[in-house]
Parts: sequence; C-alpha cells; structure tokens
Amino acid sequence: MPNLTFKGSTFTLDPYESVLECLLRNQQFIPFACKAGTCQACLVKAVDCEATPESQKWIKQSLRDQGYTLACQWVPSADVEAALPTLTEFSIPTVLHSLEPLNDDTMKVVVDVTDKAAMFHYFPGQYVTLINPQGIARSYSVANNYEQDQYLEFHISTTSHGIFTHWLFEEAAVGDTMHMRGPYGDCYYSNSSAEDFPIILAGVGTGLAPLYGILNDALSRGHKGDIHLFHGGRSAEKLYLARELGAIDAEHKNFYYHPCLKEQNGSVEDVVDQTLDLGSLKRTRVYLCGAPDFVHGLRKLIFLKGASSGNIFCDPFLERSVAPTGGTNHN
Repeated sequence: MPNLTFKGSTFTLDPYESVLECLLRNQQFIPFACKAGTCQACLVKAVDCEATPESQKWIKQSLRDQGYTLACQWVPSADVEAALPTLTEFSIPTVLHSLEPLNDDTMKVVVDVTDKAAMFHYFPGQYVTLINPQGIARSYSVANNYEQDQYLEFHISTTSHGIFTHWLFEEAAVGDTMHMRGPYGDCYYSNSSAEDFPIILAGVGTGLAPLYGILNDALSRGHKGDIHLFHGGRSAEKLYLARELGAIDAEHKNFYYHPCLKEQNGSVEDVVDQTLDLGSLKRTRVYLCGAPDFVHGLRKLIFLKGASSGNIFCDPFLERSVAPTGGTNHN
C-alpha cells in the first residue's frame, strides 16, 4: 500500500483511498467541504511528487503549474507527500469593512480588497474562499459586482457548529484582515449572443446571495427576457432583502419577485411549479442555490418538466467542519 506523508507524519493509504479520506481517517483535519472537486477548499500541494491528472483537472492551470491539486480527488498509486498551501502563494489580503445584520441569523458582510491591483476577475454568483485570521477557511457566494462597487458583499448565516461563522458572529470586528482565494463555480449570468431567454432564479435562505448577484448583473447588462426570482424562508423575517427586491420588481417590467412562505403561498418548489411556462422552458436558464436537498429536488422537477440539463446551474450549500490552512503568514 502507498504511504502519505503530511506534516512530518506518515500514513498508509487504503486501496482506492483519496488523500483527503486518509487525512480525515487519521484525524489530520484540513479545510474541505463538498468532497466532489467543486468547492476546491481541500487544495493541497504535491511535495516532490506528481499528483494525478484527474485530481488536477478542476483547478486553474496556474495552480497546477505550482504543484497544487485537490485532496478529495487525489488517489495515489505510489508514495506521496502533501502540504497545505501558504496564504501568500495564491490568496489576496482583504479587510472587513462592515458587518450588518439582515435578520436574526444572517449577516451582510462587506469586504475591501487591500491591493486592488491584485484583485482577480469573477462573475457575480460565483463563490470564493475566505480565510479568517486563525486560518479557518470557508467558501461563500459573492452577491455583488466588485468591478462596479469596489467591494465584495456576502450574505452569511450562522450555524450551530460552524467554526468560521462562530468567529464571524461572535468575535470578528471591522478592520480584521482575512485572505481570499478563487473564484469558483459556474453559477453566473452569461449571454454573449444577447439572447432574450427567460431566467429562473430559485433559492432558500442565503441561497439568495448568488441569485441577487446574478439578477443585478443580468439587469445591468440589459437582459430582455423575463426573470423570475423565487426566495423561500420559514417566516417573513427570513425573507431578507424583500423590500429591495420589491423595488427592483416595480422598476423593471421583465422582473418578477416571488417571496415564498410555505404556510401562506406554498414552498419554493410549489410556487415554481405553478409558475413554469412549459412552452419556453427548453430555452430557460435556471439557477438554483441553497441546501443540497432543495437544489437537487428542484433541479429534478424542472428537468422533468422540460428544461435542458445544460441550462440548469446549481450551487448547493454544504456545511463541513474545517481546520486552519497551512503557512505561518496569518494576520
């Protein structure tokens, strides 16, 4: 069996076991989330060895050239050594600009980029990884356009076991330094041919964050097709930004806001199902964000109704425990 060396310790890999699985099995916790190669939270560096092409195909060429790979996708067939990345190698420093409650468990987090020349391009709706001063990493979708606003906006809800969110809600202060890397994901607006296809945006909770970014991006680019946004919550108080979305609805004739409260007008799934235009569904672009069960269930419903699988973009949110990233450059 091949061996894995990590932080000076050596572990034996089980047959067909990934680097991430081996490290977790041996209580060597590293940042991770989806375990599917999507979130890229489990990025590691192959030290004096070659990672498998399969484990590198999801990351940018510039990171491959530096020896980086995804621990969740790396299944070695020979002895290897892995190391956590250092912050200065490919992340950029940011500063907490403001922390504003949106409701009792959701925060609007605004972040400034310290060196604007170092800021990477992204599309509103994509997600980035934030790393706090203790080195705890967590991925969040961006709710706005940095190129227009010169800051990044996130909508973050607290969780009972979230290490990052505990720090954010209980300890973080304006002026704190975080590092950021990315972008990731394909949940964003694109329309190079200036088509007028319909758009469906559907989410629950802070799944609204990427949808809000996509909506404003599409409208700012003059999208002509109808746009329907469905946002669900357990109570009216959970439907944050309802006033702002209502104002956008009143201003744009092709935008329709659908707040969804299960006990009043039905769940998001019910309201979407009742609103679908089957005649145009084949050319409709669909964006789904929120808890995995919600995303996968609604994706299946819309696909079976006639939507093209290539036009459905999903961003399921996952909650995982994380541990500090490597390196000694924490601020």
